[in-house]
Amino acid sequence: MDSLTHASVSVTLTVPYAELSWNRVPGGYAAGAAFTVELDPPQRERLYGASWEKRLLLRSYDDTHGSRNNMIVQRYFAVPPGRYRVRVHVRDVSTDNVSEAEDVLIVEDLARMPVGFADLQLGVVDSSAAFTAVPTRSFGYNSADLAARVVTFDRRPGAWPRLASIHWRTLDEIGNPHQQGDTTITLSQPTQPIVVRTAKSDLFIGDYTLEVERVEGKSRWRTSRTFEVEESGPPHGKDYTQMLEALSYIAAAGEVDTLRSVVPSRQAEAWESFWRRRDPTPDTPRNEFEVEFFRRLRYASQHFQGFGAGWRSDMGRIYVRYGPPDQVENHPATATTLADEVWTYNQPYRRFVFLDRDGFGRFTLAQPSFE
Repeated sequence: MDSLTHASVSVTLTVPYAELSWNRVPGGYAAGAAFTVELDPPQRERLYGASWEKRLLLRSYDDTHGSRNNMIVQRYFAVPPGRYRVRVHVRDVSTDNVSEAEDVLIVEDLARMPVGFADLQLGVVDSSAAFTAVPTRSFGYNSADLAARVVTFDRRPGAWPRLASIHWRTLDEIGNPHQQGDTTITLSQPTQPIVVRTAKSDLFIGDYTLEVERVEGKSRWRTSRTFEVEESGPPHGKDYTQMLEALSYIAAAGEVDTLRSVVPSRQAEAWESFWRRRDPTPDTPRNEFEVEFFRRLRYASQHFQGFGAGWRSDMGRIYVRYGPPDQVENHPATATTLADEVWTYNQPYRRFVFLDRDGFGRFTLAQPSFE
């Protein structure tokens, strides 16, 4: 919302520098992307959106592949309340490679609500309590400083200022509470941005949701945003034990047994040592191998079916160990054969055949060429 009566949709698009095609030009290296955003209401009385380009010029080639370097663009669109089909189209201006996505968005009519939240941004706070937005909603070691900037509104009659009780909590990827707390905010006007700080605690790698809730007696008004933590310190307790199973996909013989036998007071040291041995750039604070491992683990959990976590399935295990295949072939079931999916890796050559034996999409490994 940009006021008490006018709604707007904020669209933030992130393109990693490594995904762009860079060309050598006088003065450095150039790249660019063209963006199209469409918000299409069902009645099609009007199409909302815009098209634009953004170009970059960097002096150093190393900057073009920085793991944390992204092209970030943001646009606001004034739209009436309603349901929209949102389509996003991103094109590399050098190669014409295209990425597309679409989803359904519901813009609520907040003008009819006496109390609520109009916006929520995730970011971090520094030692002076200053808030800095993180549009990518991707955090690393700075997750300990996680905070939310929330726009709250209150149209009810009465005197100002007034107090608002705020409850916050972070949920893990399956909805279990990880942290929670309460704070009281003084509101001085009907529409006001506030900053809600979470407890200063490191989050382990994974996907999370931050919920912010205003509480008055039995009434609740809630808003939330998802985010990810892609780098963190070592896991603790049950997280440590669970991660040892996943580490067995890439660990050398005996490494997992060694990690399992370490006393709790030495687990953090053993964990760091495991990843330090695999760090391709030990002179930098970022361990690219570790980041990629957990990226694969999260992808497998979200995309593969099994009798448990997706990374425990045959497809999940192969994906975590070898990464995305170079080629995928899908063959539907026939009267005499099961549906199958074939993954091929080129360097070195590996071929894996997965069969849908029960017809429910739980593919199991049938014919490995190397495992």
